[in-house]
Amino acid sequence: MKEHFANLRALQEIDLELKNLNDRLSDLPRRVQELNRTIETARASLEARKQAVPEHKKQYKLNEVELRSAEEKIATYSVQLYSAKTNEQYKAFIKEIEAQKKLKTEIEDKMIALMEEIDRLEREIKEQEKAFADTESEIRKKLSVLEAEKQELILAIAEREKRRAEIAQLLPAELLRRYDRIRASKGGLAVTTTENDRCNGCLSPIPPQRLLEIERQDKLYLCEACGRILIPAAASNPGHKDTNPHSEE
Repeated sequence: MKEHFANLRALQEIDLELKNLNDRLSDLPRRVQELNRTIETARASLEARKQAVPEHKKQYKLNEVELRSAEEKIATYSVQLYSAKTNEQYKAFIKEIEAQKKLKTEIEDKMIALMEEIDRLEREIKEQEKAFADTESEIRKKLSVLEAEKQELILAIAEREKRRAEIAQLLPAELLRRYDRIRASKGGLAVTTTENDRCNGCLSPIPPQRLLEIERQDKLYLCEACGRILIPAAASNPGHKDTNPHSEE
């Protein structure tokens, strides 16, 4: 029976390792997605800034048209000014000329602001392109590292699954089924040790007589509180630290 206890402990350790490895493998797609999202966000920001330049240039061209129209009207009203036959006509032409001059000034101010904005955008685009290239290069490296980690995890999982199958064959079929049922219902932890007169799985106290019976390792004992398989602390590997469940069950 002691040999079965040793194999159960070894099986539990491998299953905990497999859980950890599989959790890490399952988390890789999220990490890859986050890195790709960082690239796409940076690319979208760069593209948005690039698209702003032609839009600003388009607005600049439209303002050029409006500027020429205002200049033409100023010239026309200036000629008509000298043909005014009444004081009212003269004042009306003066008013139109002033209005077009004001509009011309406003348009010129807009054009200057647009040119300054275009210059600023083009400078920022150059800087952002360099930053994006650096970011993309760094993320590509990280993605390569994650791919290598994925392959390592797959290999490690395969190795442990092989070892698990070997150990499982050493256990009686009924004992293995019982272990698997407990493990499935207890968050992956089916076998735990007795430490400080308590179940190391749920920390429930164990009566002294039962501790002595567990120490003999001649029979399978379960924690009366959580239902996990109990083995004495001395049965675990030197330096091995048992894993507690996240919650007391």
